[in-house]
Amino acid sequence: MRVSKQISDLRKHLLEWGNENTKSYPWRWVNDPYRILVSEFMLHRTQAKQVIPIYEQFIVVYPDLRSFSQADHNETRTMLSSLGLQWRIDGMIRALAEIWESYQEVPPDQEKLRSIDGIGQYIAGATICFSLNEPVTLIDTNTVRVVGRVFGLDLSGEARRRKSVVLAIKETCDPDNPCDYYYSMIDLAHQICKVRTPLCVTCPLLDLPCAYGNSMTKE
Repeated sequence: MRVSKQISDLRKHLLEWGNENTKSYPWRWVNDPYRILVSEFMLHRTQAKQVIPIYEQFIVVYPDLRSFSQADHNETRTMLSSLGLQWRIDGMIRALAEIWESYQEVPPDQEKLRSIDGIGQYIAGATICFSLNEPVTLIDTNTVRVVGRVFGLDLSGEARRRKSVVLAIKETCDPDNPCDYYYSMIDLAHQICKVRTPLCVTCPLLDLPCAYGNSMTKE
């Protein structure tokens, strides 16, 4: 596939920005799919700063899937209770138990992960991308917002299900540095390309051109 200049510039600017601004969370740049999977469950609808201490404690107590499989899960629930969303905690416990029963490890395979009850497309994809540095199409509010705004796509309603949005995210993913690329995009979405108060004048993607950024800065 021939890559357009806008896409190549998007990758370049995003990676350059991320090199200076990406956050070094404890679950980042590790190649253990178990630890990535755990972090993705915890991060669902929860800010990273709230997850950090719980994640670090969890990994000390349950450093691998085997140790988790031998745990008293009432104690696990107590440890995770401050994260809220009890259904998410129960879902993670059930998913990890099923993975242990089926594979005795977190399989480095997106389709096998998707077959586990409670693991959706994003969590499965993120586990593979971030542990193996594989170019997976990751669809979440952050990637949809950044890519959608750059290309001026329709982001109303269920934008993440729109074919044009999914295709744009798939085509723009950097095939050589997908892990760094997505970490940069996620952090750009949190720090600059915000939902309600985007800081477009400071965005490294403004001159791509970014359709949304240019419309905002001309007002």
